Amino acid sequence: MMRKTKSLFVFGVAGLALALVTGDVAAQEILITPADPAISVGQTQQFTATGISTATALDAGSYHTCAILQDATVDCWGLNDYGQLGDGTQTNSSTPVAVGGVRDVATVTGGGFHTCARLGDGTLRCWGRNIEGQLGDQATAGWFSATPVPVTGITTALTVTGGGFHSCALLQNGTVRCWGLNDAGQLGNGTVAPSLFPLLPNPTPSEVMDISTATAVSAGGWHTCALLQNGTVRCWGQNNYGQLGDGTPVPTPATSRPTPVPVTVTGITTAVAIEAGIFHTCALLQDGTMQCWGWNDYYQLGNQSAINASSTPVTVDGITPASLAPGAEHTCVLHRDGTAQCWGDNQYGQNGNGSPSGIFAPPTAVVTGITSAIALTSGAEHSCALLPGGRVQCWGRGLHGRLGNGTTTDTFTPVSVVGLGVTWTSSDTTVATIDATGLATGKNSGITTIGAASDGGSGGTTLTVQ
Repeated sequence: MMRKTKSLFVFGVAGLALALVTGDVAAQEILITPADPAISVGQTQQFTATGISTATALDAGSYHTCAILQDATVDCWGLNDYGQLGDGTQTNSSTPVAVGGVRDVATVTGGGFHTCARLGDGTLRCWGRNIEGQLGDQATAGWFSATPVPVTGITTALTVTGGGFHSCALLQNGTVRCWGLNDAGQLGNGTVAPSLFPLLPNPTPSEVMDISTATAVSAGGWHTCALLQNGTVRCWGQNNYGQLGDGTPVPTPATSRPTPVPVTVTGITTAVAIEAGIFHTCALLQDGTMQCWGWNDYYQLGNQSAINASSTPVTVDGITPASLAPGAEHTCVLHRDGTAQCWGDNQYGQNGNGSPSGIFAPPTAVVTGITSAIALTSGAEHSCALLPGGRVQCWGRGLHGRLGNGTTTDTFTPVSVVGLGVTWTSSDTTVATIDATGLATGKNSGITTIGAASDGGSGGTTLTVQ
């Protein structure tokens, strides 16, 4: 996308010695051609950068995040104790690492300690923890796989979703299949398997009962929900905090309530999107409003009238978002204008608005500096936004490197993931700063960009000084 700000006249020659923002050069190993990219007023110059990757989609697991790149491969960063980053190791990484052996990736999903991807041919690959069988591969007998393995018997998947210790796929015929841990009935096949050792893993995908017209599916920590063609929502699995939304009273204190068959969420008939957090679920309705149900100790449902939890959907106060990103104790949304907003627990800065701590219910301040986001995702204690030009920014808890900025430090405002997208900065502060989205700021806002630096140097950014 090309963004052009109001032009100011520049007299004489404007020298643009372009480089990456200080501190990123060594980590990203960006090479710029030509090496001395000086241009004059009225001149157009093509710059080619190598060593960068452009993200096109992303999804957060509980403690890690993965992004699909422009070439349909995947990079991941964060916790890697079970190989959920897919790079063949169990070493945590605070910067993106390449997932080995997957190409033509269409969608990616992060679970509790595992990751899955749908390929263009409708098959699935998963990697990471496998103690409960959540990788879906009968041939993988170990506790984990640090490289992708194929999911058994699925060839027509439209999408895949990772839960805490289980996974589910939506198939082309509107049915849903799930595999992995089933201690709360989260596989939806009418059975409940014990969770204590010895575990009974469920590596073979089984069909969810009574679901044949699903258009979306989303797995939470120990529950799963499906959106049906008629705008209703059905959920199954653990219901100790009302996360199934069926109106069953929430016990105090919360106790295990496995529900191995889908139940209908109360009062929702016009849903157009759903997303499950770890202990709560949210739906976007046809009229643009948002409703959530489940755990609410931190106001993650966005409604203070629901004390502790709600087993029926409550409307999120003053929010009409474009998309949803519930986490564990916090919830984020993407607005239609490209801004983002979060509420709930903010102990690690996961609200992203600069506040150092506290619990917040809507309305809250928007996430600092996010003005043109394309997509949003939340983990247990962090969130990330996909920006134009293939850049990604994250905020919240940095433990294990889940923010992707090369550190393990918590941040209360967004920081850039190293190596995804590129920001051009002029050495002449009287000129401008130009990022890969085409947005120019500074004294000469007449500098514009067309296009963006693309993965592997196959393209470049064109700058014109006016």
